[in-house]
Amino acid sequence: MPTELATLLVYIYSLWSAVVQPCPDYSPLSAGSLNAKQYLGRWYFSAAVSAVEEELQMFRLMDNTVFNLQPLTPSDPHTLLLTGDMRIGDSCARATWTYNILSSRDDMQLQGRPQRQTFLRAGAQLNCSDCIILQEVEPAPTTLNRYMLYGRQQAVPEDVIEDFRKMFACHKMSSFVRLPQNKSLCLGDEEE
Repeated sequence: MPTELATLLVYIYSLWSAVVQPCPDYSPLSAGSLNAKQYLGRWYFSAAVSAVEEELQMFRLMDNTVFNLQPLTPSDPHTLLLTGDMRIGDSCARATWTYNILSSRDDMQLQGRPQRQTFLRAGAQLNCSDCIILQEVEPAPTTLNRYMLYGRQQAVPEDVIEDFRKMFACHKMSSFVRLPQNKSLCLGDEEE
């Protein structure tokens, strides 16, 4: 009887705490009204979360990744080129993605993958003004929903990464990967 009562009390407490302290709602910025210039430049990929482990597998191969976000052409600030230099084992790999920012949409549209939505969130909720969070979403049949943490500095503070992990774990996104960043960076033709 005491065990059943204790179980009941724990259950009631968990229901109460879920109502009193729900998961934080972390709304994306509207890409259509975004000042893209403030997000241009170098970003270091630090960590990612998802509800599905398979969505993070490619990141587990990486030691570090550096991204550079620039306008595709100086005359078109609404088309952005994202270049990623990734350290995979002892090798470097480079990939590029082109995003369109449309005034009528909240997400950035990835060229060649119109079904993928990419949402930008400021790092303010993590108390990191030099951080951003990108969310990639795709509908069925592919179904993708993952969040990625980037910082202006290579070393994002431990507490920021832990807050990022906890914030999305609350939303049942318990698969987590953090890039080790033990090897030299790949920066195009140069290494750091």
